[in-house]
This record gives sequence, C-alpha cells and structure tokens, in this order.
Amino acid sequence: MSNEITRIEALNIVSEQVGKAFSPEQIGVIQKSVAKDTTFAELAYFLNVCKTMELNPFNKEVWCYKDNRGNLLIFSGRDGFLSKAQKNPLFNGMRSAAVCANDDFKMNIATGEISHFPNFKEDRGAIIGAYAIAFRKGGEATIEWAEFARYNKGYNAWKSHP
Repeated sequence: MSNEITRIEALNIVSEQVGKAFSPEQIGVIQKSVAKDTTFAELAYFLNVCKTMELNPFNKEVWCYKDNRGNLLIFSGRDGFLSKAQKNPLFNGMRSAAVCANDDFKMNIATGEISHFPNFKEDRGAIIGAYAIAFRKGGEATIEWAEFARYNKGYNAWKSHP
C-alpha cells in the first residue's frame, strides 16, 4: 500500500512539474504505455518535451524508451511530424504512397516529377519503398523516397503490416 501512495504522490508531483498539461491519471497511463520503465524524473523530462514541442503521446506523435545502456531516447513518429507540419501556415498538403515491385513507377527528384500507376489487376509484388510529396504554399514541393529494405526490421508491425 505504501508503494502505491508513493506512486500516486509521485504522479501528482510530475503533473505539477509539467504545468498540469496532463492529469496524474493520464501520466500513469503514459508511463505504462509510451514511456515504459522510466523513472519519475525521466517521465517528467519526457512530458516536458511533449509539452514544449506540442506533441501528444496519446495520439502516438511521440514516445520514449530506454536503450540497453539505460539512456532515455525520445522519438517522434510520422504522426508527430505531420502534426507539426499541419500547424505551419505554409504547409499545403501532402501525398504519399507505397510502391510495389509490379507497379508502373518512375520518379525524378530533380524535376519533382512522379508517375505512379499501381497494378491492381494482378499481384502488385513486394513493397519496394514509399514516397511522399509535401507541398508548400508559395514554394516548391519536396519529394522524399524511403527504400523498404532499409527500414523493414522484419518484426512487430513490420512483419504483420508492412
């Protein structure tokens, strides 16, 4: 019982430290989900990063974990970057798609041209990569390519939902 009281008190202290951006109950959920195995000091640090960067751990925009040396690592994922982009008044949308081996796909990064016709009539083949085009009001679009083999670790979501 005394450990639980200590934990509740600690969650209240962390809540005070982050300016009540999260309730003690929310902080408890965060520590058991996207900030596992963090100390209360590390949790407070993580939540301050969330608050400062305006990233929401409940929307999977940001999370943290400790590496095998005990270092706290904080990550923002695709949803975090998209959230930040959408708050920028110059952001003018984005298009993205996975590319499979049997798709008709050509990309010229220098000219900003993409031609992509997915092959829905037959087996599309293995995923070979993905691209994204981010549009900026009053400026040129930015194109990025990600090769599937470079990022695919073959486990967790990569295995079930590549």
